[in-house]
Amino acid sequence: MIAKVEPLTTARALRGPFDYRLPEEMAELGVGSVVRVPFGRQRTLGVVVDLAESSELPPERLAEPLEALEAGVPPELVRLGLWVAREYCSTPARGLRLLLPPGAGVRKHRPRPRLEHPDVGAAAVQSPRLLPEQEEAVRGIVAALDGEAE
Repeated sequence: MIAKVEPLTTARALRGPFDYRLPEEMAELGVGSVVRVPFGRQRTLGVVVDLAESSELPPERLAEPLEALEAGVPPELVRLGLWVAREYCSTPARGLRLLLPPGAGVRKHRPRPRLEHPDVGAAAVQSPRLLPEQEEAVRGIVAALDGEAE
């Protein structure tokens, strides 16, 4: 089975979709599935926009998706994303990215060490220092909220 994948790149001159050979363990993928694919020298996300039995390229020249992500969209939304791209003179990647759940395919970065500084926590607990005019304004607001308008 061949997956026609539209890579989610920012390149405007890209003419996809591109064919990828689906391995047996990814046979359940369908239109709307989000996959990470080798693309040139990098790995990028792509959306399966169609499935085919064969490709114009010989099977040995086709790469396989690296992984299938849980995120995905229904086939109807894939058609909508491609229509948006055509209608508004945009790229298929931009039209499809609009439909993906927020953060889809974003890799979790390794946690950064938590920086702790004793003065930071203490400063957050203290009330901010206000100018006399600001203190008077705050007293007026509090009084008005309490129903004691001056």
